[in-house]
Amino acid sequence: MHICKLRLSAAWTLRRAELSQRRLLSSARKQSPLLNIAPRVREALSNGEPVVALESTIISHGMPYPQNVETAREVEQIVAASGSIPATIALIDGRIHVGLSDGDLLRLGNGRETVVKASRRDMAAVLSQRLLGATTVSGTMLAAHMAGISVFATGGIGGVHRGAEDTMDVSADLTELGRTPVAVVCAGAKSILDLPKTLEYLETQGVPVVAFGDSNEFPAFFSQHSGLQAPWKLQRAEQVAQLLKTNAELGLQNGVVVAVPIPEEHAKASVDIEQAIEAALRESERLGVKGKEATPFLLKRVVERTGGASLLANIALVKNNARVASQIAASLASMGGSQGFSTTASYSPETRTDQPLLVIGCAAIDITSRVDPNQSAESAIPEVDLLRQTKLAATSHPGTVFTSVGGVAQNIARAAHLLGANAVLVASLGQDAHGTAVAADLNRMGMDTRFLQYPGSGARTAIYNALHGPNGDLVAAVADMHINGLLSPQQIEEAFSSLRPRAVCVDANVSMPAIVTTLMQARESGACVVFEPTSVPKCTNVLSALLVIKHSHAVADVSGLVHMITPNSLELQRMSEAALELGLVEGVPTAATVSEIAKFHYSLDASVIRNLLTLFPLFPTVVVKLGEQGAAVISPSPRNATRPIIRHIQPLKPSLVENSSGAGDSLVGAILAQLHTRSELVSPDGSLSLAPQELDTIVSRAQRAAIMAIESMHTVSDRLNPDALNKD
Repeated sequence: MHICKLRLSAAWTLRRAELSQRRLLSSARKQSPLLNIAPRVREALSNGEPVVALESTIISHGMPYPQNVETAREVEQIVAASGSIPATIALIDGRIHVGLSDGDLLRLGNGRETVVKASRRDMAAVLSQRLLGATTVSGTMLAAHMAGISVFATGGIGGVHRGAEDTMDVSADLTELGRTPVAVVCAGAKSILDLPKTLEYLETQGVPVVAFGDSNEFPAFFSQHSGLQAPWKLQRAEQVAQLLKTNAELGLQNGVVVAVPIPEEHAKASVDIEQAIEAALRESERLGVKGKEATPFLLKRVVERTGGASLLANIALVKNNARVASQIAASLASMGGSQGFSTTASYSPETRTDQPLLVIGCAAIDITSRVDPNQSAESAIPEVDLLRQTKLAATSHPGTVFTSVGGVAQNIARAAHLLGANAVLVASLGQDAHGTAVAADLNRMGMDTRFLQYPGSGARTAIYNALHGPNGDLVAAVADMHINGLLSPQQIEEAFSSLRPRAVCVDANVSMPAIVTTLMQARESGACVVFEPTSVPKCTNVLSALLVIKHSHAVADVSGLVHMITPNSLELQRMSEAALELGLVEGVPTAATVSEIAKFHYSLDASVIRNLLTLFPLFPTVVVKLGEQGAAVISPSPRNATRPIIRHIQPLKPSLVENSSGAGDSLVGAILAQLHTRSELVSPDGSLSLAPQELDTIVSRAQRAAIMAIESMHTVSDRLNPDALNKD
C-alpha cells in the first residue's frame, strides 16, 4: 500500500512540479527576482565594502520639491565622502531598486507622478501593480535586509502616535525593528509622536536603543532633548559597529536604533518648531487626518508655520545621520561584518579559504530524556514493553533531561566542522527563542551562518523530543519538523552560487523541490552529493526528486546524480522497494547471487546484501549503518565501475552508552569531513575517486565519531577535534 501511495504521490507531483522545476533549474542565482541592485552597490556588497541604505519616502512625502531631490543628492554625496556606498531604495516598475539613478530621484520628487508610500504591508501590492513606491523606514529595512545591507540612515523613525490608547495607531517601523536585523541611524522618533510610549514599545520588541554622542538623552527629532533616557550611550562609530557585530554573534534577529541628536546650530529653533507641531496636531485632529497621511500632513504644516525653519533643520539632521551611518558601516566592514549583521558578522571569510562542505536540511532543538538506570527492578520499565505500558502516559519516571542544538543536517555539519572541515549549514529556523539559540550556538562555534533562513512569523523552529530507556537505547521520539519543508530552493541556489562547494550533503527533511534544486546545482557545479535518508517515512524523498528530474527531461539518466547514500537497514529496505516500484532500477539480484556473496560476508543479513545490489545502479556508493553490527558498504570495483564490491566494516564498542540519537549523524559528518579534507578523493564531476580499501578506512575511522557521540549526552560529542579520528 505504501508503495502504491508513493507512486500516486510522485505521479501527482509531476505535472505540478514540471514548470516550477524548470524555473528552479534555470533561475538566476540571486536573493530575490524582485531585487534590482545597482551595479556599483552590487559590486560593493560582493567585495565587502560598506554600504548605507537610504529611504525614499523622505523624497516623495517628507520635503517639498526641489529641496527634496537636492537633499537626496547631497545625502548620497555625504555617505560617499564618509567612506561608504549610498543605496537609496524605492519600488519602480515592479522591482525593488537598491541604488537609484538621478532620473529615479526626480521621478520620486518632482510631483508629476503619484507616489505610493510603501511600508512592509504595501510592498507586494505596489510591486504587483507596478506602481511607483517610496519606501518608509519599515519598507527600507526589509529591502535593505533582502539585499544584504545592514546600516540604514533616515531622518527619524515612526512610533506610537499620541492618543494611541484610543486609536491603536502605532507605526510599522517599530515592529519591523523587532524582526529585521538592520541598524537604523536617525534623530530619534519624530517629535509629533508619543515618545515615552514609543520607547516602551521598542523595549517590548527587544530593540536596543543607543544614544550616540556625549549625552544618553533620547533625541526628539528637531530637539536634542526629550527628557527621556536611552538605555545605552555610545560615543564612537566603532563602538556601535562592535554592538552590531555582537548582536549577530548572539544570533538575534532584531534591528538597532542609533539615535543621533540634531546638530547644535540647528537645534536653536526647536522651541518654535514644537509650538508649530502642537498647532499642527490640533489642526489634524480637527480635519480627521489619520494613518499614513498624518506624518506628511503634519510636517508640511510645520514647515509653513515656521517659515521654513523646520525644513532647514530636517535637512541638517538627515545629512548628519547619513554621515554617522557611513562611519558606522565603514567600521563594521573593517570588522568583517559589513553585510547582514544578523548572521555574518561573526564569520570572517578570510579564516577559511578552502571550498566549503555544504550541508542542507534540518536544524533543531533536541530534548533528550533518559529513564534513570539506577531504578529498582520493580520500578524499571523494560524498553521492549515501554510503549505498551499504559502507566507510561499516566505517570513520570525518574531520569535526566538534556537540551541541546540538534537536527540531522546541523548534527552532520557540526561534526564535520569540529573535525576540521569548512562546513556551512543551510536550514530554516523560526523567529523564536529556539531559533535564536541555534543560530547563537553556531556563531559561537565560528560556523558560517549566512544561509540560515527565517521563513517568517508562525514558523516554529524544529524540535526533536526523544525518550531513551535505562540502557540509553531510543524508545520513542516526537518530531515537530514542519519548518524544514519551508526551506526555499532559492536559498539553496544562493548558497551554491556564493560558495561553489566541492561536496554537499542533503537530508530527507527538506521538500522534494529543495532536493531537486540541490541535485541539479551540484551537477552543474561538479559537487559530490551525499544523501542522508533520515527516517523510513522520508527516505524515499530523494527517489521522488529523481523521478521529477527524469520526467522533466532535465537529465535523461539520473543514476549517479547522488554519489553516496547513508541509510540504516530499514531505510535501505524501503528505498530498495520504492526504487523498484518507481522504475528507477531494473530487477533484483538472483537468490544465487545473494547466497554467493553471503558466503564471504556471513555476518551480513541476506536482505541487506540484496538491497545493496538492487540500489547499486542508482547509487554507486552506499554506507549502511548497522548499529552494534558496524556498517555494510558497497562501491564500484576499481577495475570495472559496473561491478559492485560489498564489504562488512566491523563495529567499535563504546565504553558506556549515554545517548544513541546522534551516532549516525556523527558517522556521516566524519565521513564527509574526511572527503572534504582530501580533495583528491572527489573527481571534477563530483563522483568519488577512491579505492574500496580507502573507503573502508574512512568508514572505520568515522565510527570513532559515532562512538564518542554514544558516550556523550550531546548528539554530537563536544570532544570531537581534527585529531579525534586518528586515535587508537
